[in-house]
Amino acid sequence: MLIILAMDLSHPSEWENSDKRLRLVIVSIGRTPATIELVTAAMHAGFTSRKRKRTSSHRPSRGNQIADLGPSLWIVFMILFFPLLTFGTLGLRYAFLSNAARLASSAGAQCSTFFADANPPKDVSAVNLSRVIANRSVNKFSGVSIGRVDCYIVTCPLAGGATTRQDTPLAKPADTNTNSYNFQVVVTGQLSPLIPSQIKWFSQIPGLSAPINTSASSSVFFENTQGLTQ
Repeated sequence: MLIILAMDLSHPSEWENSDKRLRLVIVSIGRTPATIELVTAAMHAGFTSRKRKRTSSHRPSRGNQIADLGPSLWIVFMILFFPLLTFGTLGLRYAFLSNAARLASSAGAQCSTFFADANPPKDVSAVNLSRVIANRSVNKFSGVSIGRVDCYIVTCPLAGGATTRQDTPLAKPADTNTNSYNFQVVVTGQLSPLIPSQIKWFSQIPGLSAPINTSASSSVFFENTQGLTQ
């Protein structure tokens, strides 16, 4: 009887859900109260040992998952969130530059002259006013700087054909019967990245660690076409 119990204790998995095995062991060693009690205690000891093994085997797995959570979140941040934040910042700053060009062209198109000031400081030219408006609108935001503000007269034939553009006043009075005249502003500037880098070999990537050079333009119909010669 001692040999049979030793074998059953060393293999507790054989006793799970096996009433027949219990009956066979009891029959083989004798159906007595002491025997039944001894075999039941052996089975209980085997189940308890197996349950402890299962519990202890799951603990390292859960611990590894918690330990890997930090590096996984860092990888997600570097691969997904940080690039999206960088490009989103550049897009927002370009919107500021484009808005500066729009405000400058809209204000300059309402002036009475194109290049020369008619009655300063109240009545200034479209070129001078557009430059002031563009720089003033960009100075409200960080990460955007204007290098140049170019102003043009765009002549569009009403009958169709190629358009012409010039940055000087018209040599002849405007002919509104054959052409339409627009005032165009082109703003050239720099957009700073989200995190500027001072490392030489890494600071040559425009938009990521170095400023990116870009331009934005806007064109509006010039209201006082007779002032385009001045």
